[in-house]
Amino acid sequence: MGAWQKVREQIFRAWGPISWSGLRSNFKMSGQISFNDGPTYENTVISYDSARQLYGNLNSDVSLGAFFTKPIIDLQVDFIGHPTASTDNENLDDFLNECLHVHWAAEIQQMLRNSLRDSTTFVRIQQDPILDDVLMTKEESDACRLVIVDPERIVIERDPMNENILAQVIIKHKIEMVEEPGDYIQGVLPRMKEHEILEIITPEKFQYFDTTDRKELTDWNMTNTWGFVPIVEVYNEYDSTLKGGQSELEVVNPLIHAFHDVLKQGLQAHKYHSIPKTKLKIQDVQPFIKNNFPEALDEDGKVKPNSVVNWKGKEILFLQSEEDAEFLEAKSVLGDTKTLADFLMDCICVASETPRWAFMTIEAGSANQANNAQTLPWAKKIGRKRRNYNKHIQQLLKMVMKINGDSPTKATLTWEIIRIEDQAAFNQALQFLIMGLEVAAGRKIISDSTYRELLRQFIPNMKNPTQEAADAEANFVPEIANVPPTPVTSGQNGNNE
Repeated sequence: MGAWQKVREQIFRAWGPISWSGLRSNFKMSGQISFNDGPTYENTVISYDSARQLYGNLNSDVSLGAFFTKPIIDLQVDFIGHPTASTDNENLDDFLNECLHVHWAAEIQQMLRNSLRDSTTFVRIQQDPILDDVLMTKEESDACRLVIVDPERIVIERDPMNENILAQVIIKHKIEMVEEPGDYIQGVLPRMKEHEILEIITPEKFQYFDTTDRKELTDWNMTNTWGFVPIVEVYNEYDSTLKGGQSELEVVNPLIHAFHDVLKQGLQAHKYHSIPKTKLKIQDVQPFIKNNFPEALDEDGKVKPNSVVNWKGKEILFLQSEEDAEFLEAKSVLGDTKTLADFLMDCICVASETPRWAFMTIEAGSANQANNAQTLPWAKKIGRKRRNYNKHIQQLLKMVMKINGDSPTKATLTWEIIRIEDQAAFNQALQFLIMGLEVAAGRKIISDSTYRELLRQFIPNMKNPTQEAADAEANFVPEIANVPPTPVTSGQNGNNE
């Protein structure tokens, strides 16, 4: 089987028709659809279009409730933040942190947002030749650049013996190419045509196929000198029963639909309530119309055909003593609607593990105890997310080390404190720990190695106890003792010599 036929077969398996129901598909993403050899939702994926419509509030069927999704996603991205990398090499640390905080900052933010929303995303690391871009600096070329690849445009094949190794990756690109050159003298622009290009990446080479013209682009093919596929699959909340990640919008999706329905019904009830109807109790209609709306009668005093009673400017109605006029108003249901909407908001907060203050609903002067009760589990969630993304960012750092000729090292990642109040509590806890360790070490209860190992849990940048002890010894400067003071002599003019 030729290379082109293999590519066509992989395309058919990966991008075949999929039927969707809700945010997750009903069918498995595999060669054979079967529900007997594993969990029902094993290998199913999120409907990316539905998740993105919720995030962008683009679906009119749920638009009155989908506004919750953006703060749910974006606030997590903001609180997760960017990590700081540390290794045993100070120069390497500076390079890696420059990559994270300068060159990759925007792409890492997109990686977090897309994976939280779509359950998974792919990040590609790419080094552009500095000679191809006259504006590129050497620092930018060494740091490489990250490219976010949408999951529906990519197919991966893993090594059957080691699933952490990517054996082959296929990426679908859409590129505008010149179909016919233009005639600039005649004012005719070039005619462009969109081509679908498949990029096949293996540890050995990069291949390109034009599926529009059905040919291999041999001029584009290159040898992969890195020896690995420069792509990282980033999951959010990986679940072994799903064989993939989970979207933050899956659990909260039904509640968003319910909030939309409640708010829609409340608005309809408000419309009926705000437009009252007139009720007239009239014994004789003819005199009433003659007294109040004479323009609706003809010369004979009869009501004109198709006449319309105009209430404009009628501030007074003349009625007989036995007659009456009043307004019919629908009973307002807004109070019950507000109670139900408030309950659904609490349900959304619980389901999404998002504090209520994230939606700016906490009123001024509210009790801090309620805020703290919501913030504590929120901080635990952010910590869980950071641990989830640690390995993905570490993998990207390993790749940039390998690309630049360094030996791949698993960097230690530290994250900023979530809240300033937590920083103060952390500092106080560290102070108490050091005081206790000083007493234990002074009474020879623990060794210096144990002392440093316990401190290392609070200060991740500390090296192993042996190396840290050697470095600390190098910082010691002995005091100069029993050195006579330098004599001071005076010249003829009384100046020190």
